[in-house]
Amino acid sequence: MDTNATAWNSLLNIFLEPRKTLETLRSHASWWWVPMLLILALNLLFQIWYVNRVDVSWFAEQTLAPQAANMTADQLRDAHARFTPTSMLVFSAIASMIFMLWYLIQALYFFMAAKVGGWQQQGYGAWLNFVSWTSMPVVLGFIASGAYMLTTSSNQISPVDIDITSLNTLVFHVPYAAKGQALASSLRLTTVWCWALMVIGLSAWTGKSMGKAAVAALAPYAVGYAAWLAWVLI
Repeated sequence: MDTNATAWNSLLNIFLEPRKTLETLRSHASWWWVPMLLILALNLLFQIWYVNRVDVSWFAEQTLAPQAANMTADQLRDAHARFTPTSMLVFSAIASMIFMLWYLIQALYFFMAAKVGGWQQQGYGAWLNFVSWTSMPVVLGFIASGAYMLTTSSNQISPVDIDITSLNTLVFHVPYAAKGQALASSLRLTTVWCWALMVIGLSAWTGKSMGKAAVAALAPYAVGYAAWLAWVLI
């Protein structure tokens, strides 16, 4: 264990020396809040920036476009009026709470898997710490999106446009708010990086091979994405 490690230098070392850093973090469960708070703060700041930058009327039209044909003129007008900077920020706050809940669910999965698999005992807090730190690549996604925002002068920027690490932006090009866009956009280069950190960390924490760690770490995500894809295709 690195006795010189701190929560703050681990923010960088998780990228430079992931296995060593995750091994160290195993004995520092109380550090779980550091990356989580950083990610939540960046998300909030980015959403405030986006809402104050985007043409809200244009954004509403883009969001409502897939359902517009099935709405009356009055319904469309009422729906359009509900799009305001305040309502968009409220929605972002709700999304952040769901994001936090997702952290808790992932930690619960690893906690239960450890018990069932007979891995070395780790408390729930340790696995919350694990999930929090292996999510650090999300920070790079915010940085990439921020760089994109700085390079364009347009105020008609959809969430798909600025999410430049997503496979939807890079490969699939499903229009914003269209069926399947959320699924395609949820797959990001940073997501794959997070999964890689989970596999590395799980191998380090349990002594399992990388292959077995990959199966244990990624199985729920594989099942979840398969079910989501099936729902989109129905």
